[in-house]
Amino acid sequence: MHTTTIININITHHATSTNSNKSPTDETMSDNKIALPSEGAHGDRNGTATATCYCGAVQIEVPTEGEGLVDSFICYCTDCRKITASMFASNFIVKDTHLTHTRGAEKLTRFKQSNTIATGNSMENSFCSVCGTLMYRRSSGYPGVSIPRIGTIDDYSLQETKFKPRIETFTKDRCAWLRPADVEVSEEGAYYTAGKAWKSSHDGAGGEGK
Repeated sequence: MHTTTIININITHHATSTNSNKSPTDETMSDNKIALPSEGAHGDRNGTATATCYCGAVQIEVPTEGEGLVDSFICYCTDCRKITASMFASNFIVKDTHLTHTRGAEKLTRFKQSNTIATGNSMENSFCSVCGTLMYRRSSGYPGVSIPRIGTIDDYSLQETKFKPRIETFTKDRCAWLRPADVEVSEEGAYYTAGKAWKSSHDGAGGEGK
């Protein structure tokens, strides 16, 4: 017999005020496409932007340009389909030195496994323990970087521009009813394979797969 637990939470997202006495945060939200405004959320500011979970408990700040932003990609592999409960994952890669937890780091739940990873690496998943949003993943094969989700970026206009996927991977696993993505590179399998030097569209970025 299954027991269902209902958790009541206070969502920290709020509607943008129409009051003429706008705070700097309100102004930032109105100037960008932030569909679910939350405290501290901002678009492209000094080369960074925020990414927030569904309930607003966890928020990170990530680079929008430069060496800190390594790449962006779509993955259709069976692992990504299962972990997202969807048909593909839209991701971007950032150096850990350029990822900041602005709030809620203590609310992240992490687990690691390797059973479903095609490369054989282990993958650590970091979820909001309140709402379950997957904030980012970390692979043992690529130390020093994190893989957040494009959908967590608060400013939706950035999802269409600076975080637009450059690559699609594991196209062999793509559902027949999905069309190929408008990307620069398509790979039937893994793009970042073990032992293969990283490729990046950003100067100064890179590393080696282990």
